[in-house]
Amino acid sequence: MERFTYGEFITNKIADIPYGQSFQTDIIAEAMAEEYAIPVHKAKPITNVTLKRLADRGLIERFQKGVYYRAKQTVFGKARPSEDILEAQLLTRRGNEIIGYETGLSLMNKIGLTTLVPKKREIATNAYRKNINDRYIIARKPVITVNAGNFRYLQLLDVIRDLPEAPVDAENPKALLHAFTEKNGLDTVETLTYAKQHYPQKTLLNLVDVLVER
Repeated sequence: MERFTYGEFITNKIADIPYGQSFQTDIIAEAMAEEYAIPVHKAKPITNVTLKRLADRGLIERFQKGVYYRAKQTVFGKARPSEDILEAQLLTRRGNEIIGYETGLSLMNKIGLTTLVPKKREIATNAYRKNINDRYIIARKPVITVNAGNFRYLQLLDVIRDLPEAPVDAENPKALLHAFTEKNGLDTVETLTYAKQHYPQKTLLNLVDVLVER
């Protein structure tokens, strides 16, 4: 079987990325370096040149230095995601790796705890030191390093921790939080363990009320 050229490999790699999902040149370069057993520092300039050419041809869009995304062509033109969504993606994912999650009032609004729609989205992220456009995003330091196995637990516990100070107007907040645990398949023992190890005692006590909600 004939092996792909570098350019073909990069083009195929990008084709697997969903429309509207941002991706970083570093991730593509690392994948190419692994595929062809070459140093990453040699893969990066090849990747940079290839992505620029694809952007010049309109096949991908440049969001910021080192970051691109695929815009879907529609009858009304290209459907481009908003800047706040792209910024959030950079703080929550690195390739296929989960590095952050939505938290704060924006998450509470999605869960249904409050009808208030905040101006900025809060993201707890391993990349909290990253320079971002703070018109859209507030980056928070997570209580522990975020990964695919723990981010839903941390989301729940963040909400329970912040709930006493939040403008909650839902009729039954505990029922909504209990539904969140069931929807995401959160294990009771693991949830309690995260709360005990990384959150205030009051959060742990309030969590127990949520877990026994009927």
